[in-house]
Amino acid sequence: MELFWYVVAALGAGIGTGLAGLSAATVMVPILYVLCPSFGGEVGAYQATAVALASDILGSAITTWTYIRYKNIDLRRGWIMFACIVSMCVVGSLAAHRAGNVVLGGSLIFIKYVLM
Repeated sequence: MELFWYVVAALGAGIGTGLAGLSAATVMVPILYVLCPSFGGEVGAYQATAVALASDILGSAITTWTYIRYKNIDLRRGWIMFACIVSMCVVGSLAAHRAGNVVLGGSLIFIKYVLM
């Protein structure tokens, strides 16, 4: 059954990213954390977030390669966005580390029920 939820999370992340530009984390993390037993426990929320962000990176790399291939990208202005994203990722990671797994997991469950 857990494999089914992996596929559902991946499909939801792909569709959300492709159609609406969402991060894969918005779909994958709640599904993995709440419905998959292997992501339970003390570090389950961190593991689910890491898997979702890794899939975001892979998807972004493929999209960037496609844009570069068809010459539809402006790399000079992209560096500003890159610097902002990296700095906010560091800030968010430090905040998540200090918040702890209970706060992170509880907020994910709350968001899941609000959005569903």
